[in-house]
Amino acid sequence: MSLLSIRSSEIFDQFAVARDADQPTLSLDQFVDILAPFDTDLPKDSFSLLYVIADKNQKGYLTRDDWNDFISTLTDTDGEFKLLYKFISSTQSLKDPITYERCIEMLNKLNKSIDPAYQQNLIKMNWTYFTRFFAPNGSMNFNEFISLINYLPLTKLIGNFELLAGKKQTIDNEQMIHLLSTNLNHKLSSKLKGNLENIADFFPETNEYSLSNFLFVYNTLSKIDLINEVIANTPPTSKDKDDIMINKQDLYTHLNDHLLKSSNFKPISINEIELLFHLINKKENDNIPRKEMISYLNPNYHNNINTLTPIFEHPSTSHPSKHANSDNFSLWPIYDSLYSFFLGSIAGCIGATVVYPIDLVKTRMQAQRHKAMYDNSLDCFKKIVKHEGLKGLYSGLGAQLVGVAPEKAIKLTVNDLVRKIGTDEDGKITMRWEILAGMSAGACQVVFTNPLEIVKIRLQMQGGSKVNNPGEIPKKHLSAGQIVKQLGLKGLYKGAGACLLRDVPFSAIYFPTYANLKRIMFGFDPNDNKHQRLSTWQLLVSGALAGAPAAFFTTPADVIKTRLQVESKTHETKYSGIAHAARVILKEEGFSAFFKGSIARVFRSSPQFGFTLASYELLQNLFPLSPPLTKESNFKTISGYPGVYNLSNDQVYNSQRKNERIIYLNKSEFNSQYKLNDALVKLPAEYIYKSQDAIKLLLDIDYKFGNFNETAYKRFIGK
Repeated sequence: MSLLSIRSSEIFDQFAVARDADQPTLSLDQFVDILAPFDTDLPKDSFSLLYVIADKNQKGYLTRDDWNDFISTLTDTDGEFKLLYKFISSTQSLKDPITYERCIEMLNKLNKSIDPAYQQNLIKMNWTYFTRFFAPNGSMNFNEFISLINYLPLTKLIGNFELLAGKKQTIDNEQMIHLLSTNLNHKLSSKLKGNLENIADFFPETNEYSLSNFLFVYNTLSKIDLINEVIANTPPTSKDKDDIMINKQDLYTHLNDHLLKSSNFKPISINEIELLFHLINKKENDNIPRKEMISYLNPNYHNNINTLTPIFEHPSTSHPSKHANSDNFSLWPIYDSLYSFFLGSIAGCIGATVVYPIDLVKTRMQAQRHKAMYDNSLDCFKKIVKHEGLKGLYSGLGAQLVGVAPEKAIKLTVNDLVRKIGTDEDGKITMRWEILAGMSAGACQVVFTNPLEIVKIRLQMQGGSKVNNPGEIPKKHLSAGQIVKQLGLKGLYKGAGACLLRDVPFSAIYFPTYANLKRIMFGFDPNDNKHQRLSTWQLLVSGALAGAPAAFFTTPADVIKTRLQVESKTHETKYSGIAHAARVILKEEGFSAFFKGSIARVFRSSPQFGFTLASYELLQNLFPLSPPLTKESNFKTISGYPGVYNLSNDQVYNSQRKNERIIYLNKSEFNSQYKLNDALVKLPAEYIYKSQDAIKLLLDIDYKFGNFNETAYKRFIGK
């Protein structure tokens, strides 16, 4: 059994019901559900026409063999033409010709099934032109049948025009609209069909239309598909633009571009473009957004919105191992994380360096008990510069930079990761998830923060003896490595509890505040092309403002952490833990001591995180990491238009890749009269779209076939 038969049999088994103990069958409703699972611009009942074709012996149901044979023909090259040819000729061989009599008999039978009172009227149906396709022998082969189907719409229009025009050789506006709306009903969008009455205003000098007028309108409408394809695949001129604004002259210039001409693109006259704009209700100098124009040109515009998500983007899709070569970027999540980590490291170093002198002042202020050395932050700054020089303001910066890279990187990365988990399909996230993301980031960073903080504080405090006792022989200054060796692994995590007590609430306050300030102050919306990028100063302001409350309200925990980590002097009380330190500070220095250095901390943390996050997002924009071309990422829309695919050449021209295009649906999503469970149905997209093409060919023959339904099917088979 071929792969095609296996796949079609699997789908048959998912929907078929047992007619008797040995033979499962597919009913008409189930058949239509499979081939038309979405609401489309074609009448859903008209897919019953294909059921008639599949039901070879007119049994009233389909067996597995019926279904497999139908799918085999449908998905074959020119399968939609082959289905119609075999049906009308009542033969399974493409070598057997169709006679004129047989063709008329079958078309009449279909019409009588729809309307029992139907009577063939050769004049009304203008079979005169139809007959000429069978000349000179009264029959046609398969290739001639394709010509009949392709040219029949035009010959019918001309023939029907002649019938309506009669001796006067003109038709009125109502007759014009009737001919266009009936013969081109399935080829025009509902918006365009609703505006056909505007044609009268395009020819203000007359109320009657000649054949040349009529063909001019038809010719314009027949070029809509080409115009739609060209403008739909043209992205905006720059990334910050959501769409293209089009006027008549722009469209004419674009459609007559040399590149299109070199591809033998059909000429489009300015008169045809003017008629098109007239039908869209656009005046002389009006611009129209490209997406709005497509909604008039493409009859499947709204249908595409419904079908794109189930194709390639269903949550149950996976990349089978046998296709590993085509989806050859399995390490992508690792590279993505390393990329975020690297940019977060650089951004953290930038932010820490900018505000380091303020951090030094903050540490000195928090470490001192009472006012032993400094009266206030400004006094502290002056004395450091006086006794230690400008270089003293950067004591311990090296240790800070070594630790800040992994600290800030893991903080930003974890926050991004948890936010993605908590973000729904519409791109929205609740405040609970925002806070959880911030808390998770703060908790994870302590692994790097605590060793960094204790070494940095020891380095920052070494210069303090010059200020307190400038006449004393200063203690030997230790390097960062010597301090690490002195503390040991256990000592590096001294005060880790207080560090958690500070960092978890800090991040829980900071990140949600930052995200919401961007949204409230600057209208940031990651799901809106117009508002998904902010300028550097806007990022800086948002980050700085978010840092202020986070820094101020977590100062008490920072004071306790600093006291636990700083090397205590012989005459000072040694703290045994967080609770003991809090009691002693409150008793000896008062409640205000818990907010020592709070101002310096605000002025340190606000710009630091502002510079860090602004640098992080700026670096992401300057050095974007483009995702690989995989099955998931290739089928994204361009500029928001739902019907345009960014296909690689391999996906377009490789037949194996085309066979992998699957629509993923749950059975409960089908518009069925049966109660179906949520089992996943993997439906080849080719089944649906080639079925639609076959229905359109039948409607080209006679627009009334769109009224074919289950009742008509029962009449057709005589049941």
